[in-house]
Amino acid sequence: MSGRTDVILPEEAVRQDLADIYIGNLNTVDTDLKLPSRGKRGARFSWKSHETLFISHDGKVTRPTYGVGNRKILLTASSAYEGGLADRTFEATVLEEPRKASIVSLRPVKRTVRPGEPGELPPVVIATDDRGIPTTLTVKWEPFTLPVSGKTIHVKGYAEETGLTADAQILVTDQREDSGPARISAGEVPAGSVRLSEGTRFWDAQERMIRWLLSVDDDQMLYNFRSAAGLDVRGAGPMTGWDAPECNLKGHTTGHYLSGLALACSVHGQPELKDKINYMVNALAECQKALEAKGCAKGFLSAYSEQQFDLLEVYTRYPEIWAPYYTLDKIMSGLYDCYCLAGSKEAFHLLTGLGDWVYGRLSRLSRAQLDKMWSMYIAGEFGGMISVMVRLYRETGDGRYRRAALFFRNEKLFYPMEENVDTLKDMHANQHIPQAIGALELYKAGGGKRYLAIARNFWQMVVRSHEYSIGGVGETEMFHEPGDIAHYMTDKSAESCASYNLMRLTFGLFGLSPDSRKMDYYENVLYNHILSSASHKADGGTTYFMPVRPGGRKEFNTSENTCCHGTGLESRFRYIRNIYAAGEDKKEVYVNLYIPSELDMEDGWKLKLEEDARTQGGYRITFNGPKDGGERTVALRIPCWAGEDWDIRIHTVHPEGAEADGLAKTDAVTEASQGFTVDSDGYVRIRRQWMPDDRMEISLPFRFRKLPAPDGSGYSSIAYGPYILAALNDSEEYLPCPDVDRWNDQMAREVFRDGVREFVADGMKWMPLADVDEERYHIYFADKQ
Repeated sequence: MSGRTDVILPEEAVRQDLADIYIGNLNTVDTDLKLPSRGKRGARFSWKSHETLFISHDGKVTRPTYGVGNRKILLTASSAYEGGLADRTFEATVLEEPRKASIVSLRPVKRTVRPGEPGELPPVVIATDDRGIPTTLTVKWEPFTLPVSGKTIHVKGYAEETGLTADAQILVTDQREDSGPARISAGEVPAGSVRLSEGTRFWDAQERMIRWLLSVDDDQMLYNFRSAAGLDVRGAGPMTGWDAPECNLKGHTTGHYLSGLALACSVHGQPELKDKINYMVNALAECQKALEAKGCAKGFLSAYSEQQFDLLEVYTRYPEIWAPYYTLDKIMSGLYDCYCLAGSKEAFHLLTGLGDWVYGRLSRLSRAQLDKMWSMYIAGEFGGMISVMVRLYRETGDGRYRRAALFFRNEKLFYPMEENVDTLKDMHANQHIPQAIGALELYKAGGGKRYLAIARNFWQMVVRSHEYSIGGVGETEMFHEPGDIAHYMTDKSAESCASYNLMRLTFGLFGLSPDSRKMDYYENVLYNHILSSASHKADGGTTYFMPVRPGGRKEFNTSENTCCHGTGLESRFRYIRNIYAAGEDKKEVYVNLYIPSELDMEDGWKLKLEEDARTQGGYRITFNGPKDGGERTVALRIPCWAGEDWDIRIHTVHPEGAEADGLAKTDAVTEASQGFTVDSDGYVRIRRQWMPDDRMEISLPFRFRKLPAPDGSGYSSIAYGPYILAALNDSEEYLPCPDVDRWNDQMAREVFRDGVREFVADGMKWMPLADVDEERYHIYFADKQ
């Protein structure tokens, strides 16, 4: 025997019990906190609030009145056990109460019912408050019977808590809508076909994440699943933070971990990654069987029992339950990625079992019950359940999965988005972005043009009226008034997982209708939020929020296991395929992002994209492949930041014997050049029969640009090429906006030359936000304009 003992010294018991405390998501507190009085090892806790006006000593929360603003409150837990004493302090952000608006009008509802469509009215109406801001209200409609085709009926309804009457008009028609599968104009290139070039910011972030994934204890990732299933945890320690055994969201990080492993495997191919996938999937298969043996329904798999799903069906609120279908989506999406990207058939078997469970559970609920569930804040959040069910339908052809996807229709979002009315104020951003992605997936699966309108209108509203300069959205996870940025420049701006999902929505819309504007947004949020959110260490860390206030500082989450930590396990890999896109005929290649990389095309051709070290904004694309490859089109995106001074030159080596001196022939490509087109979608298309070693020299000049906030508040950010620049400064007051015209005269084209990543101007050090680690910085400046 080793002589080990389980006896813990009092000081260690106190320390460990304090470390184990989990009292919920303290970043967005809007309900009472449950403060534990005792730890697992016997330590007793006493609590002290440093501002009892908002949080009492026993955890009762009083939210600040509207207009006062959110409040950061310190809570100290003092622990004692057999002479051992220690303290731990927590910081909680208590959200101010929403404004109590008066509703002044209700918008009439107009619906057209086509053959095969349910004769339903939305469970909400669009209302306008006393400040002219649209919102939604639940409505109860009078019973009605659909008339014969060609006839219209009018229906009355009653909006909750307003005393106002809602009006609806329903027209029945026999005209059918073409609802076949959508045409994809530009699709993702195959997994594994793109490799990042070494030494770039993106490659560095990818490699750090791979090192961390390889270091993770798989048994700890399985701890909650095995515990729920009654299986041996194999000596692993429990998960922490949002995945702690006491937390109702446990299991979500494990789902992200599966996706991260599969994505890493698809871009790197290391056998160790595949081994970890196989271990995880086989262990989860054991858990699925054990959960059924314990009495759970066949196919169910989670890190807890079915109880949270039962409670959701009787409208139990957060935080008593925490988004059970959100966590289920992470598990199912992780299994789907393991199947599609790593070839795990066992993962697909588990996935179909879960798909059957979802259909069986939701098919017995009424539409009214589903509507109420999905409209609930946080508790009813279901992540990407629509998308994963549609993917399962595509893989199997089983119509039950498509019907299950439709069970997740959330008309509180879908109806106003269909009507192109921005009702996003006070809605949880990342609760609803995946629902817009789901609408797009339903459209692509033949669900009808309604779903395309929902996704497209949502995207346009968000990027026009809710976007920070870095592409991120939301503050304390919430959308706010359209066009209002200045009031929400805080430490808790721009949630990382919201940006990650907006990128997925953006590329989905791009595939249906390619244009450079969508990829301008994609590039901005990728370079300035997603890349900026990555820890500079190989610790798996990701920012939860990206501070945009003066003197803000990043905090890289490593142990709290937040939602953004989870998506961070995926975001270092998933965008790689979208550097390029494949045209419908596979003979057109879109170059969407100028990230140094190599693309292996399906017909044997290779494309290599490099940066020109001599000048910022200079790129080279070299081709290699069979001489008889035929004609193909290369579509080059002209970014919004390049202005009118872009230049493209083609260098092609003539076939042997064509020129005695063997010199290369150079063709200059400009907007006026014959044989080439600059399309209205912002892409330059060059169609020709490319030869091995042909190359393009592309100049997209970097310049300093001022980006005013869209609300006219007098604050601006500074960009250089695709990068948002940060000034390192501890001041918490807004600094004056620099003169970008002077900078362009003095410094343009020299700032980041030869790999230099920072410069000094106006007495401060400047660098891309992505290069900022834990220093305090500014990205918005007071602009005299």
